[in-house]
Amino acid sequence: MHDVTRAGNAYEVVARVNELATGTMQAVVLSTGEKVCLIRTAAGYCALADRCSHRDFPLSAGEVTSDGLIECSWHGAQFDPVTGVMLTGPGGDDVKTYDVRIEDNSIMIAPTSAPR
Repeated sequence: MHDVTRAGNAYEVVARVNELATGTMQAVVLSTGEKVCLIRTAAGYCALADRCSHRDFPLSAGEVTSDGLIECSWHGAQFDPVTGVMLTGPGGDDVKTYDVRIEDNSIMIAPTSAPR
């Protein structure tokens, strides 16, 4: 796990850009204790709550599909990594998203962002 440090008033450094290849995910924990799934898609970086809303399984244990969705490895629920919207079930709700910022090769996440 990467050391989490405060950046300014709102964002925390959670990883370096070179630590995450396109099409991969990484679990990170913010200083607030929030578990976050950090994702690098072809379009950039996204962050979701690291839990499938169907059965509370870590999304970071799943995979990024060929079309850029996040798929839970337990029951196959799929989520849009940008909006957190559940696109295919089984059941459950959308998942919380976090704002992501890149500065000086650091990936930063804003903790306790409101759901989008």
